[in-house]
Amino acid sequence: MSDSYIYSDIESFVTDNTARKKTADSKLLIIKVLVGILCVILAVEIVVYTVIIPTLVPVKISFSGLQLYTPEEMYRILDVSSDETWFQFDTSEAARRLAACSWIEDVTVEKHFPDVIRISVTERVPVAVTFINDSGRTIPVQIDKNGVLFSAKEGQSLSQLPLISGLPIEHFVEGMRLHSKYRRLMEQLAEIQLLPQKYLAAVSEIHVEPKDYGSYDLVLYPIHSKIKVYTDRTLNEDALQYMIVVLDVVESIASDIAEIDLRYGSVSFRTTSGSAL
Repeated sequence: MSDSYIYSDIESFVTDNTARKKTADSKLLIIKVLVGILCVILAVEIVVYTVIIPTLVPVKISFSGLQLYTPEEMYRILDVSSDETWFQFDTSEAARRLAACSWIEDVTVEKHFPDVIRISVTERVPVAVTFINDSGRTIPVQIDKNGVLFSAKEGQSLSQLPLISGLPIEHFVEGMRLHSKYRRLMEQLAEIQLLPQKYLAAVSEIHVEPKDYGSYDLVLYPIHSKIKVYTDRTLNEDALQYMIVVLDVVESIASDIAEIDLRYGSVSFRTTSGSAL
């Protein structure tokens, strides 16, 4: 009787052990299948991202730093076809095309895998405007703080920029630079425009008057006065404040003053009749 019980227990133990082994094998098989599926998915994604997207999907171009110009205008400059891919996009050619634009000061073109091109642009900031004769017509040309000349965009307002006249520009070429001796004047204008007081709003024109030995003086034309103001090539906040004070004083004591000369560390006047004071 006891032997039968022992046999029954052994049989039950073997059966349970076999069942557990089958269950473990089934779970292991399921895990292997899932791992296999994940590996296939991963392999497909690798193929998609490393081969299909860079070679077959049109590239996506993003721009940053644009102020006056639009992405559509940039696309026209780049001349990129609608089906151009990441592998086909030539960053060197794109950078060359954009750098050739006179209104662009700096540009970087970067590829980001698998289908993105990021283009960062720094537009030139004009500090002055001048008028030049080009093929028999007078056109406005902007000047940045580095003395680079570039045409204004169509429809762009230039009324807030100081007018500079008298610059020796014989043959205008987009992106050309002024002579180095005039660049300090452009830097001074840029510094003045950063001030909270809008001193240049009181001046309608700044005329460059060359001197015999290669230097130059400046003639300022105030907006609310008919008096011309002669000053040296140093144009800063102190000089403009001094000009405004002298104008106020002179206009309060005399009405026939035509010119004020602030050069040489003194103040002199010339009347409308031509006499000096």
